[in-house]
Amino acid sequence: MRYSRIFAVGLVAVGLIVGPPASPARAAQAKSPGLGCVPAAKPDPFQPDPFAVSLTGAFPSGLLPIADDVRKLILHSGLPCQDHANPSIGKEKEGLENLQRAFDFYSWRTFIALNSPASGDPIEGASARARTQWEDMGNFKQLLDVMLPVKMQPPKWPADKAAMAAERERLMPAECQAAHKEMPDRMIVKMIEESFNEPFKTGPLIDQHGRYAIFDILMNREMFDYINTNHLYSKAGQAANSDLLVDFPPGNDQPPGANAPPTLGAFMLKVSWKILVPEEIKAGNFHMVEALVLMPPGDPKAKRPCLPETLGLIGFHAVHKTIARPQWIWTSFEHVKNVPDRDEVSAGRFNGPYSFFSTSCKGRCADENATPPRPWDPDPALRLSFRKDNSFKSQIVRETPLEPATRNMNTIFQSMLKGTVWEHYMLVNTQWPSTFACTSLHSLSFEAPTPATDFVKQPDMTCSPAPTFMANSTLETYSQGEVPLASSSCIACHGNAVSFQKRPSNPKPGAIHLNQSDFTFMLEKAQ
Repeated sequence: MRYSRIFAVGLVAVGLIVGPPASPARAAQAKSPGLGCVPAAKPDPFQPDPFAVSLTGAFPSGLLPIADDVRKLILHSGLPCQDHANPSIGKEKEGLENLQRAFDFYSWRTFIALNSPASGDPIEGASARARTQWEDMGNFKQLLDVMLPVKMQPPKWPADKAAMAAERERLMPAECQAAHKEMPDRMIVKMIEESFNEPFKTGPLIDQHGRYAIFDILMNREMFDYINTNHLYSKAGQAANSDLLVDFPPGNDQPPGANAPPTLGAFMLKVSWKILVPEEIKAGNFHMVEALVLMPPGDPKAKRPCLPETLGLIGFHAVHKTIARPQWIWTSFEHVKNVPDRDEVSAGRFNGPYSFFSTSCKGRCADENATPPRPWDPDPALRLSFRKDNSFKSQIVRETPLEPATRNMNTIFQSMLKGTVWEHYMLVNTQWPSTFACTSLHSLSFEAPTPATDFVKQPDMTCSPAPTFMANSTLETYSQGEVPLASSSCIACHGNAVSFQKRPSNPKPGAIHLNQSDFTFMLEKAQ
């Protein structure tokens, strides 16, 4: 496994979502509004996970099929409030391997809970078009519906269905209103540059049909409430809050206070979509949504097209702040047919077709993992096609292969999801802060508000991410690899996120001023 040497020392010492709110949460979950979570049972059936063999080598013979009662226990276990990884508990020989396995198991539980039907039906019976929990407008809200233009501030997130529908209408883009009247149940995706240009403006991702991949970011209610309460949705509000140490609430099985219910804490999603063609829609191998896609701003005098499209889910980052992991837990999933691994390309053994790699271009291929030629901005006349002559299609290869233990964990969960669209998705990896002594350091400022999980960021604010590098082929396409300070590392990258807070002109003696945003770039989108 690819971890920094620091880790060994530390071991010792996701527009407005359409549709009605989801059905009432299970009794064990925190109360609505918003998606609740399920605290660990006592005794905890997932400490360790129910797979009673090592997963670090070849896939264990005789492990499948998973017993029906175990399968149901896992698939219906709900969204964890927090992690409970322990290096001394598990079936692996090394504590490091037990920890990674525990976080990967947590990631799969999280993925299943978030993608279970919003109707409350079990995931085993979900269709490819079934609206998920995270797509329910009562559970997650898109970033651009929070960071609004000044004239539309403040953002609102009502608790009842009627008020949510009214807010949806208030935020409906003028360019989409006519189409919305004809197709009222569609998701609205409002594109900006970050919706097609990958992190640090490294370029768009173009599928094998010559169309842009589309990216979107969402937050849960706890995260929204913190932003709204502290007026962080605007540049002016952030600047006025110069003394605030941004500290989103963490997930916690047992929050302080008498009879306090379990809390999910702050949760953010980043998703990637591809525009599906009729053959892909018919095959039903992607989770899909019907959407109205508002193209990004261009010529201020031109009307932005609002396009009806069927979108297929290709990438899924789920990021959860917990009481034990204030640097958040970073979970990344992909569709299994996005791209081939480097070793598959080297050996010429493919299992396509792939969405972002051609096995038959024969000399006409783009360079592997190359950014597209400029210009990158979508042309309104081409309706999200990259070029009129369809002359460029990305040729993407996964540079860092999945670890054997992760592959084996994927095989287990894909077997349990057999017959559903979710068998076509895989965990890429889970990144987590590995130096547990570091993660326990709470704020050194006595004036920090609860939950006081912020801390002074020295000597290592990231607490040694494990694994050191992690990249999703659709969300960090052009920063894959294992080059320090260059290749993708979710925690290391987001540790650099800041806001529009300004240092006071007359700071108090000894006052702590970090100008940070608690591992999220969301606050930079304030207007």
